[in-house]
Amino acid sequence: MAEETYYSDMQDVNTDHMPARPLKFFKDREGYGWLCDKNIDPQKDFRTQGCWRCDEMAFPDGGR
Repeated sequence: MAEETYYSDMQDVNTDHMPARPLKFFKDREGYGWLCDKNIDPQKDFRTQGCWRCDEMAFPDGGR
């Protein structure tokens, strides 16, 4: 028997905040991808600025 879906009780939810902080993807001189806060200085060390190296994370950028 097919399950029926009713939408009459659904409500639109509007939040006044962004769901995540703004991030940006960078590649270093060795070709590694880094996920960083949007406003970091790409001329400085990524790790010391709190960036995550993509190949060390659970969702890599797909290789080089």
